[in-house]
Amino acid sequence: MSEQTDQLRNPAEVKETETESNTTTLLTSLISDEEEKMPDLHQIKDLLHALRIDGQWFKRQIKVILLIVAGIIWYITNRYQAQQEMIEEEKLRRELTDWKWRNMTRTSELTLHTRQTFLEDKLKELGDSTLKTSATPPFILKSN
Repeated sequence: MSEQTDQLRNPAEVKETETESNTTTLLTSLISDEEEKMPDLHQIKDLLHALRIDGQWFKRQIKVILLIVAGIIWYITNRYQAQQEMIEEEKLRRELTDWKWRNMTRTSELTLHTRQTFLEDKLKELGDSTLKTSATPPFILKSN
């Protein structure tokens, strides 16, 4: 009988009614899904009871729990300290490299300024003619 009345109605009205019912069905299914996702406190108690985890279990295992917590704290502090040492080591390594380059620069400048030709040129510029390059070698090599 309701099918006959649906046929007598306007098709647009029938579509609106169907979409409204679909929307309400969708909303109720979403709400029921959210309720299923949220764990019930009773379910958690049942799970703990099934696993035999209660107050007595925590009292018996307090030493192990404290040992694990202490290990975690030690691990975190040790990691932090190691990280700080690595940062300091990298900083010192960069500084050492910088000092090596400075040393090489100073050594090359010193070598340049102490060469015989550089000194002779400087003395010629200043007008000092008393020093001259020797024409004879400082020692004589004899061959047999």
